[in-house]
Amino acid sequence: MRKKILVKAPALSRSGYGEQARFALRALRTREDALDIYIVNIPWGNTGLIVEESEERTWLDQTILKTQIYVQNQGAFDLSLQITIPNEFEKIAPYNVGYTAGIETTKVAPQWIEKSNLMVDKIITISEHSKKVFENSKYDVANKETGEEVKGWGLQVPVEVVNYAVRDAEPEEVDIKFSTTKNFLAISQWGPRKNLENTIVWFAQEFKDDPDAGLVVKTSTACDSLRDQMFTENRIRGLLKNVPDRKCKVYFVHGELSTGQLTWLYRHPTMHALINLAHGEGYGLPLFEAAYNGLPLLTMAWSGQLDYVCRPNKQGKNFPRIIKVDYDIQPIQKAAVWEGVLQADSMWAYAKETSYKRALRAAIDKKKHYKQEALGLQKHILQNFTEEKKYAQFVDSLGATLEADASIATLKQDLLAIENPKERAAAAVETLQNLSLQTEKLELLKDLFKGESCYVLSCGPTLTEHDDTKLTTLLGDTLTVSIKQAYDLFPEVTDFHVYNCANYKNYDYSKKRPMVMEASTTPFKLGECDLKFFIRERNFDNSVSEKKNFGDWTLDTQSVLRPYGPGIMYEGVFYLLQHLGVSEATTIGWDNKLLPDGADQQHFYDKKGSEYNKADFIHSNEVAANEAAVETLSHEEKITLAVVDDWYDWLKAEGCELKIASRLNPASKKIARVEL
Repeated sequence: MRKKILVKAPALSRSGYGEQARFALRALRTREDALDIYIVNIPWGNTGLIVEESEERTWLDQTILKTQIYVQNQGAFDLSLQITIPNEFEKIAPYNVGYTAGIETTKVAPQWIEKSNLMVDKIITISEHSKKVFENSKYDVANKETGEEVKGWGLQVPVEVVNYAVRDAEPEEVDIKFSTTKNFLAISQWGPRKNLENTIVWFAQEFKDDPDAGLVVKTSTACDSLRDQMFTENRIRGLLKNVPDRKCKVYFVHGELSTGQLTWLYRHPTMHALINLAHGEGYGLPLFEAAYNGLPLLTMAWSGQLDYVCRPNKQGKNFPRIIKVDYDIQPIQKAAVWEGVLQADSMWAYAKETSYKRALRAAIDKKKHYKQEALGLQKHILQNFTEEKKYAQFVDSLGATLEADASIATLKQDLLAIENPKERAAAAVETLQNLSLQTEKLELLKDLFKGESCYVLSCGPTLTEHDDTKLTTLLGDTLTVSIKQAYDLFPEVTDFHVYNCANYKNYDYSKKRPMVMEASTTPFKLGECDLKFFIRERNFDNSVSEKKNFGDWTLDTQSVLRPYGPGIMYEGVFYLLQHLGVSEATTIGWDNKLLPDGADQQHFYDKKGSEYNKADFIHSNEVAANEAAVETLSHEEKITLAVVDDWYDWLKAEGCELKIASRLNPASKKIARVEL
């Protein structure tokens, strides 16, 4: 069974994060044998969308549509991959991975740490720089509950690094008429971090008198609109006014360039180097692309680019193979401060003007030397950053077991070696806590209690008609499933707890932690549970009672959805019994009958041991005040009673004998009655 993974990402964005998203999706597609991929596309600032006719774009569109339909039908996922900044991480699935470019400074904001700790099980980032900053950012904070000061509070989830992969492309000519032969290239979105102002002005100053020097600037401020083009061009012209009478050329390129067009620029015979004076990079994708195309890099030996600009020498020591620009580490500019993202007290690199200008001259004067360095770096990258290697590394870094059968089988074997079923159940609960995916948990539980007997405690009035001490003793020796508030009466002997959104309350599992199953129409987790199921519609005509298609809804057939019963017994409990493999199940308090005295008599609430009092129940339950609801409940009673025999037959065919301990349940006498 393939595991359903939701990728929440700017998958269609023409941006660095958009490319990061598509890299991840390409990696996941290499394992479509194990992964069923779903995509929620999110916007990324004001960036435009990729516009292309390709197999990938068609697949993206189809997958996004598939996801919309699946989510509308309240489908659930085994794991999520969220490609964004940590402020936006969410707890979407049982297992969640945050995939972020990380940070270009020396410090991660506390909001990032808090969201990461609360919302995801793991972080994947794209460079060692980002990882180290995540791990090294520490704060002294106050405990929100106790007020006690906590020193050195920081990230508590693991971080792994996966670099991007090489993507080869055939060159496609760009419409630039070069009149210069000593050309340089700068590619980035305009903003405080990218430092394009100094890149352009210092270049113009250095080559003021050289008509053969040219700088190609590929940039935009927000999007690819004509308005943005005019705004950005005017911005560059304004900068160049500070260098009057310049003879060097500045070529402005605006709009989307294909991978092939970028390749053409990287490989152009007049291009001496790619310039990057950005204060910091999470990775620096244009630098990486230029490097694997053999173009020398004129940049600083700091931040994310160190993962790929270094190549080992003959002694095995790594050195940056770049035209080096010196820098100072200083606090970020006020204009770059972004509350919750870029800390005012964080720092990044500032290129030194004189060093930059010397590097520009060196790129020309030592062109042959730096070209040889670039070709050596290119060879290193082409060998070590292949799609095959990086896609496999990315999938492995998810931390999710895709081939779980062997390991789950081993875990199950260990549990089956425990003879006492209640001890086995307790051990199974502990084992479930270490499993991330619902499919794994269900595989572990399948037939784990084959041949065992079980009691099912329901919330009918007859639940409290038995001697508590004797019943507790009885349940203490036998597997016990408690439904909703029935758990409150017997928490210490309950092995499995099943609830839904009807009359929901928070449960205290401090006395003993059972295996907890939630089967509800709510699209979010109500409480602490091991198994989360959705009921996508409440429609009598499509209910399992009307269709009697019991076999279509077993837990190993439907790992996230439940049918409308109606009623939790038909929606979840019977299926749990079948899945566990129990041979005999006796219901206690399953009365399955509306009493004539009204809503307050339909449950045991307000009886001894219940924390859910009768007055609150009557107040919150629509049956008490809604005549239409009363009619609905009467219809529910009718169809659930009509199908009891069929359920009995199906369960028996599955190896489970159903018995009833209730003086009220009107089910046919073919179902044995039990005296406790």
